[in-house]
Amino acid sequence: MNIGIDVDGVLVDIACYQMRTSKPYFEKLGYSVINPAGFDVMDIYGCTEKERSSFWHKKIWRYCISEPPISYAVDVLKKLHDDGHKLIIITSRVNTTEKGILGTVFRKMLLKWLRRNKFCFDKIVYCRESESENDKLEACIKNKVDVMIDDKPENLLTIADKTRVICYPAIWNEKLRDGRIIKVSNWNEIYSVINRL
Repeated sequence: MNIGIDVDGVLVDIACYQMRTSKPYFEKLGYSVINPAGFDVMDIYGCTEKERSSFWHKKIWRYCISEPPISYAVDVLKKLHDDGHKLIIITSRVNTTEKGILGTVFRKMLLKWLRRNKFCFDKIVYCRESESENDKLEACIKNKVDVMIDDKPENLLTIADKTRVICYPAIWNEKLRDGRIIKVSNWNEIYSVINRL
């Protein structure tokens, strides 16, 4: 099969990193958590776009370079690759679709992180952050993806119109209910689900 795999929230735990680093940052600005199930710091704290940008400007580098992979993601992708599946990273990682030096730096950081952590993959497709659900759907169609693994509800619901989707667990998708979406609790379960498909 052709398997599409998201990065943030699926291969690396952005929720944990975001909460761990944002709480002290936003408490200093006088914010407290208003929505612990929020997808982004704007949802979690009700901060402004400018404050969100300032937070990520300071915290994105460490996240991109040194945050560890989610447990068993590396091992399961290796097993899937060894089983003969084609693995296509389909990511809307911030700035990776930008032209110029910024885009180059973010693409190189992501590739270096994937290689340093020994992730198996055959191809990588970069999608716009602002249009992730549409870009990812288009990438799935273009690459004949048989199943897509993602965590963002909007992506899952949009992609489910055309192909099978597996929902990697995150606080922001706990309440997501749709018969087209296969919910799992970890990477080992993903391996079992894909073997059944």
